[in-house]
Amino acid sequence: MAASAWLSLASAAICLASSASPRAALALTVAPEMGLEFRADRAPAASAAASDWVARMTPQLVLTHLGSITTLEMTGSRSYDSRESVAGPVRTGDVAELRFVSAPARHSKLSMDARYVGSRDPLDLDRQGPLAFSESAIASGGGRLELWRLEGEYRVREHTYQSSHASDGISQTWDAAAFPIRWPETDGVVGWHGRDERLNRTPVLSSNAVTLGIRRNHLETLTTELELGAAETREPARGTKSLDLAVVAGATAQRGTLRLPLDVRFRVLRDAATTGFVEASLPGSRSRLSARWERTLGAEGGVFRDPTLSQYLTFDVRDTLAGEYALSFEGSLGSTRVFDRPGPWLKTNRLWMEVARPIARWLTAGLEYSFVNQDATSEVPSWAFRRSRVGLRLTMGAQ
Repeated sequence: MAASAWLSLASAAICLASSASPRAALALTVAPEMGLEFRADRAPAASAAASDWVARMTPQLVLTHLGSITTLEMTGSRSYDSRESVAGPVRTGDVAELRFVSAPARHSKLSMDARYVGSRDPLDLDRQGPLAFSESAIASGGGRLELWRLEGEYRVREHTYQSSHASDGISQTWDAAAFPIRWPETDGVVGWHGRDERLNRTPVLSSNAVTLGIRRNHLETLTTELELGAAETREPARGTKSLDLAVVAGATAQRGTLRLPLDVRFRVLRDAATTGFVEASLPGSRSRLSARWERTLGAEGGVFRDPTLSQYLTFDVRDTLAGEYALSFEGSLGSTRVFDRPGPWLKTNRLWMEVARPIARWLTAGLEYSFVNQDATSEVPSWAFRRSRVGLRLTMGAQ
């Protein structure tokens, strides 16, 4: 999806927030920041240039609106690097994020999110997806609408590459549900689930599933869902079409339910392939712990000329230590391969951690460490990569 589409989505969210109430439109917080970082990039030991010293400058702007029925947050930043081996500064990446939630009535809720990451640095891209060694961009996001009798969600992810030898990929999924029967504890569901995968704007796989099922509230903190139906899958490039059993199953359990120590949620969808996720989280007043395992069918592009199947375990830890020190730890363990062939998986692992401490009300210092490793396969040997990075960061802005 082009950047103009994300700008239109952001504009729509601002219009919705502004129209909620005349007084709420003025409740907008503007928070400019400036980040300065001095780091050392460590290449493999066999490399002639073992390290490269880099100075980075990152201006950032955050817009936040907190209203009685709407929440809007927009973040934008651009990074400039001055390397020891290259004259600078030069632009290395852009990040833009949008989150919008509105609940105008008891049984009505609209939420939207969007994220754009464009960079020529392999360590700066999203935690999910193989590394790219030319400038590339990942745009992702979607929206969800919840009403008393209807429910719908749309998600999109696009990975574009500057190199003409790499394939651009875009993956879209949607889920719609109608509730002809609603009882206090059980709902009857008619569902429609679809996906569309494209490489270089050409359709390579599509699937549509129609299902019937139920959702049940067993407890105030435990809900389950089960749907059965049929899915039709088309692969235009091969001229094939298949009809398969479609299954949707999921559950949400809050902490304490069945003596669980965490909030747990999972969902499985079977159409062209079996995909889904399992996530667990433990939010606290001064800490947060979350992990998510996900299996997706998509169009990653790059060196992949066919639809891809990806598996990723992502984790995120935030904790406030003694003396106002804050610890952040996140990473991913993932693998990607061509969907319809049992070939080797391309494994990509990432790790990032930081210890930060406020020095003044307007200044925070942080020590960062990043690591990324990607194993080559016989099909894509040029994608072998290993690098680590240590950096000292100073962030100036209103805290």
